Amino acid sequence: MFPEENDNKEMSELEEALKEMWLEQGNPSVIAAKHAEFVVEPKVFFGNKLNPAILKLLVVNYLAHTSTQDSGAGNVDVTPEKLVIKSPKGKPLVIVRDKKIIGEYLQKQG
Repeated sequence: MFPEENDNKEMSELEEALKEMWLEQGNPSVIAAKHAEFVVEPKVFFGNKLNPAILKLLVVNYLAHTSTQDSGAGNVDVTPEKLVIKSPKGKPLVIVRDKKIIGEYLQKQG
């Protein structure tokens, strides 16, 4: 298999896994017709960027599985204005400014 074929296969698998997660944990839209139902799947990527709704779902799931230890180890920095998820090397990966997500995380750390 050529490297680019392998990359396309891996991207397709990632996209399918993210869609499955969206259906299980997100807020999928269902359109009911007379004799059928249609589930509206989100577009996972916009160009080379992840759909913001899917990114938010990933962040919420990540934070639900973090512990106080992660915050103390510097993987998650949080203030009332923003929450930063960092790589193991300390590089910011995601910056969250959603007050609801930050509030829920702070309550959990309580």
